[in-house]
Amino acid sequence: MILGILGSADRDSVSRRVLELAATRIRAAGTAYELIDLSVEFTQQHRIDDYEDPPPGSQTARLRARIAGSSGAVMATPVYHGSYSGLLKNALDHLTGKALADRPVGLIAAGGGPRGAGTACDQMRSVVRALGGWAVPTHIASTGGDFTPGAPLEGLHERMDDLVAELLSFRPPRRLPPSPPSPAPLAPPVLVTAAGAVRAPRPPAGEPPALLLC
Repeated sequence: MILGILGSADRDSVSRRVLELAATRIRAAGTAYELIDLSVEFTQQHRIDDYEDPPPGSQTARLRARIAGSSGAVMATPVYHGSYSGLLKNALDHLTGKALADRPVGLIAAGGGPRGAGTACDQMRSVVRALGGWAVPTHIASTGGDFTPGAPLEGLHERMDDLVAELLSFRPPRRLPPSPPSPAPLAPPVLVTAAGAVRAPRPPAGEPPALLLC
């Protein structure tokens, strides 16, 4: 199941509309999709006291459980002053350091121009890496101009096709079994002579043992 994480409170925001395009493609590919609308479900500020052991049913516990039950995510945010929204930041602060481990994450940002939106995607990419996830190579840096007159332009469709294809083609890394422990080194041979037991020196690595005569 792919989880959409929306960091916009606007009912008709560009980031919401772009995320809906991703959702349509994910479902069309036969993959389950669910939306977390942070403006509705996760409005409380981050409580540092809940971080280590969040109470059952709390905002933190519910957010972590939904992400743990997903196979990947798509984050969508508006751009505010060259960065992603505080609504999304607050949710990410609830997560543990490996919350996105072995999961692909698509990134969507909508701003006044592609440069600011691209910067926000780069910032989210760093956060995904810090949480153990894999941000797919293609991100969507969108603006209102991508919807003229209200319908998404062809270029946006093409970028979204690439993002969703990368998201759904991700395979988690194979975990190799641990190597067996190395055998204990052989003890040097013991020679018994008339004077008693004498321990022979070990030959250098790669050389055959010397023939000892007594």
